[in-house]
Amino acid sequence: MAIEQTIKKQSYRKKNRIFEGLYPFGSILPAAIIVLLFTIYPLIYAVRVSFYKNILTQPNSHPFIGLKNFSDVITSYYFKTSLINTSIYTLVVVAGVIVFGLVVATLLNTKIRSVGVLKIIILLPWAIPAVVAGLMWKWVLNSDFGILNSLLYSFGIIKSYIPFLGDPILARIALIIADIWKEGPLAAIFILSGLQLIPTELNEAARIDGGNGLSIFRHITLPLLRPILMVVLVYETMTAILTFDIVYVMTGGGPGDATSLLSWFAYAEIFKFLNLGGGVALAIIIALITLLLIILYLLALRTEDTVSGG
Repeated sequence: MAIEQTIKKQSYRKKNRIFEGLYPFGSILPAAIIVLLFTIYPLIYAVRVSFYKNILTQPNSHPFIGLKNFSDVITSYYFKTSLINTSIYTLVVVAGVIVFGLVVATLLNTKIRSVGVLKIIILLPWAIPAVVAGLMWKWVLNSDFGILNSLLYSFGIIKSYIPFLGDPILARIALIIADIWKEGPLAAIFILSGLQLIPTELNEAARIDGGNGLSIFRHITLPLLRPILMVVLVYETMTAILTFDIVYVMTGGGPGDATSLLSWFAYAEIFKFLNLGGGVALAIIIALITLLLIILYLLALRTEDTVSGG
């Protein structure tokens, strides 16, 4: 009897060890299946499609062409133009969002009344869907009945209505302002959370030592905000490079190709030129560009930490 009980206990312990070993894998299995179905498989399929000639008007002909889709995209006029437009757009928007966030967060960090209500109001533009925000700005800047033209004309600043979205330079500026207005509030909230974590004793000690507001901001506030600013920088860079909805609603890539960003080019390649292989190849190139920029950001931050630590 004792031997049978010992054998049962050993068998139970063995099963228990097997269960404990398999339990972690069983716990993550549902999430792993979802990631596999909705992330990894589409990625692998997209990479495969990029190596084939896949014209939607030729459904029965998909020959393997290797890297030709990539070479055709990179050497095209539209890619060069959209790359330049996207680079300028990204630099200006990211810089504008960070400056906007710093200014607004600094104002919100002061002891003013109704600051909680102001936080909610300032965050509203970010909460508005991008398509709705684009429609709002398109209505404001309309050359026939736009409210901005109406105000400028009423105050005698202009003599005739200005086609803001019909002029290449003004269309670019309008798109940049709309994106900063849309993305700036989120950056402001992030930076505000960082400002509120900075001990007030540091600022008070710096003022006692004779530091002014600018020197305190430069030598105390900015260094302590660097991790949050890096998060904002990476996020807003990805957002700017992948901007599509506002462009689609406000300008449609025009006038001409003035606001044709890489994301718009990818859309046009698939849905206008019906070149699925070329569009997917361009999407992969955009992803690689974004990944490269993020790696460069992280390397720059790591190098700066090493230098300052040394």
